[in-house]
Amino acid sequence: MFIVTIHDLKNIKKLKEAGADAIIIGVEDFSIRQSLTISLRDLKEVVLQCHALNLKLYVNALRFFMEDELNLLTEFLKTCKEAGVDGIYYSDEGVFYEAQKQGMESLLIYQPETLITNHMDIAFYLELGIQSVSLAHECSLEEILQMTEQTKEVEILISGYFSILYSRRMLVTNYLDAIKSNEKGHKKVLDLIESTRQDRMPIVEDDYGTHIFSEASIQSQKELPVLKEHGLYRFRIDSIFMDDDWTIHVLNAYQNQSEVPGSNHWYYQTTMKKKEASHE
Repeated sequence: MFIVTIHDLKNIKKLKEAGADAIIIGVEDFSIRQSLTISLRDLKEVVLQCHALNLKLYVNALRFFMEDELNLLTEFLKTCKEAGVDGIYYSDEGVFYEAQKQGMESLLIYQPETLITNHMDIAFYLELGIQSVSLAHECSLEEILQMTEQTKEVEILISGYFSILYSRRMLVTNYLDAIKSNEKGHKKVLDLIESTRQDRMPIVEDDYGTHIFSEASIQSQKELPVLKEHGLYRFRIDSIFMDDDWTIHVLNAYQNQSEVPGSNHWYYQTTMKKKEASHE
């Protein structure tokens, strides 16, 4: 099962034809680190569009919610349930609490980025009745196989950049203010380079804080057959900083066992330049 993010709803059919089984979208005011966001009022229409193509529709709800936003969160979850979404990604435990009150735990997918690193964590969250758990991206193949001996209801990022830090603080703005720069960094893709390394890590500041990503895109061409043979079946492809054509290339590569485009691939270079230009 290939689960992919999307940049343009016009490409839903193309992604399906390339082998996607599910689409992840963002919803305004509820999602972070998402390549496409729609309004909540349009959610039902997108669900119907995906289901007509036999695609599942998942929603990104990975941001943190404050206490005064719980009523808003409750209404969001109700709308998702009524619209017939197939899953909701979350990292804030408050989302589970509110979903539990509505009896919709089975729609939830826990994606805390770095926290799920052992089989006991997997078991604990699945016993809550949620749909799946997303493993930490830093785990090796050997560790993943050991962690999933007892259960296969986990999800693995097999291609794309991943978040290594999320702060609610506006770190880019604070830095630019500190150095008295006239540069504007809000919602613009910048590069962060550590003093002891040469690799560039994408950094983005949005309305909900600052996000730092891995310096390279994950590639799992050699590992995918092993994961499938082990019984795992939920594989996520995140196209942030890329585009839908890149996702189609990746889907074709995994199914045809050809080269998977990575961060040094021309798609990354050209797409980054386009995105930087669009924010200027």
